[in-house]
Amino acid sequence: MAHATNDETRVLARYAASMRYEDIPEAVRNSAVDLLIDQIGVQIGCSELPWAQQVRASWARAGGVAEASVVRYGDRLPVMAAAFINAVFGHSFEYDDANPLVHGHLGAELIPPLLAYAERGRISGREFLTALVAGYEVRGRVGWAVSPDMLENGGPQYSTTCGPFGVAAALGRLHGCDTELIRDAMGIAGTYSGGLMQYDHGGGSVKRLFAAVGASGGMQAYELARAGITGPEGILEGARGLLKIYPDEYRPERLVVDLGSKWTIDYMLFKPYCCCAIIHPAIDAMRHVLAQSKAKPEGIAKVVVAYPKASVDHSSITDPKDLLGMQFSTAFSLAITALKGRNTPREYTLETMRDPSIRAVAAKVSLVEDSQLDQLFETGHMAAKVTLECTDGRKFEQLVQDAKGSRAVKFTQDDVEEKFNSQVVDVFGASRAAHILETLSNIEKQADMAEVAKLLVVGPKG
Repeated sequence: MAHATNDETRVLARYAASMRYEDIPEAVRNSAVDLLIDQIGVQIGCSELPWAQQVRASWARAGGVAEASVVRYGDRLPVMAAAFINAVFGHSFEYDDANPLVHGHLGAELIPPLLAYAERGRISGREFLTALVAGYEVRGRVGWAVSPDMLENGGPQYSTTCGPFGVAAALGRLHGCDTELIRDAMGIAGTYSGGLMQYDHGGGSVKRLFAAVGASGGMQAYELARAGITGPEGILEGARGLLKIYPDEYRPERLVVDLGSKWTIDYMLFKPYCCCAIIHPAIDAMRHVLAQSKAKPEGIAKVVVAYPKASVDHSSITDPKDLLGMQFSTAFSLAITALKGRNTPREYTLETMRDPSIRAVAAKVSLVEDSQLDQLFETGHMAAKVTLECTDGRKFEQLVQDAKGSRAVKFTQDDVEEKFNSQVVDVFGASRAAHILETLSNIEKQADMAEVAKLLVVGPKG
């Protein structure tokens, strides 16, 4: 029987348990604050969507002890229910953060459960932020260790597979748990690890729940560990652990190499476009060739998008039947770019999906695999090369290695705040939105996260 030799799961658990605010570089803390701002903005702005309201109604129906708040609406529910609903809000419209190195949607996985527990426990903003960074790095290392294989193989999905481990570790750190309890929680989290990716071919609104499913699994694992349930040794690196089962290559070293000096949060991507992150570099490249060619939609003969292997099958829907399908369609997203000039939530509607002019341009888009881009993908770059052929015979080409909002083309502070305000001002008003933004920007100075949670509520449900 094979045994793990380097105990990487326990090393990660010890790392989370021992992390202190003072250990975190200022740049990393700032990134975590920006992540918090972005995620809360998306939760508020996307909370009205039909599937978000369906989940809210479903989870609120059971009631229970009033422990934590649903963002915007103020429903008071048990932490599990409030966190699940808020996580759905935060991942409701493919507008939340991504990470080209570790994949998935870590903000919506981690922030809703941490906020719910911190509200219930009246925990300080400094401890909240420390737990967020600890959870992000554990979750990030797990995602990195199974990349790019899991995406190339068509799953399982990263938030549902890797998310429970990060959430379990984050909650352990939030509550001051020791290494062994966090290791047990991570061991138990393996029970909740999985999730099929057929949504990137077949659509369906259930994908909106994937970050919440990861969060829920991590919360349950943490609670069970606190109750005394134990998890197996080597849940990540063991003979039947995550790294032996899902990826093609066994890479336990990625779990721990340069831990504390290499930060996976540095690879975080904020989304300016409301679609699958893999499509973002293609949108940037499309914007470039359109500006260079000055081609009108009717002057486009053909668009060829070259992707790395892991990207092609994840963004290739050609005839979407619902909004999620459109958000995972390179062809439709580039058609929106060409005809509407931007790719914000306002452009991703059923009317747009059915628009004959959008469909006509989308029909001119084809995808190809470019093996030369594979190495870029494995090292944390989401690349795309767009070739535009015009009806007059002219041809234009643009390679984008890193999309706007990524590590190499970072959101400025103005970008972070502009996106936040675009989601929040219409709900709370400009003055209240500014107050929320100021509070979140200084989260480490907040004495009680319960007061922060109150600030995120417009009023009672209705």
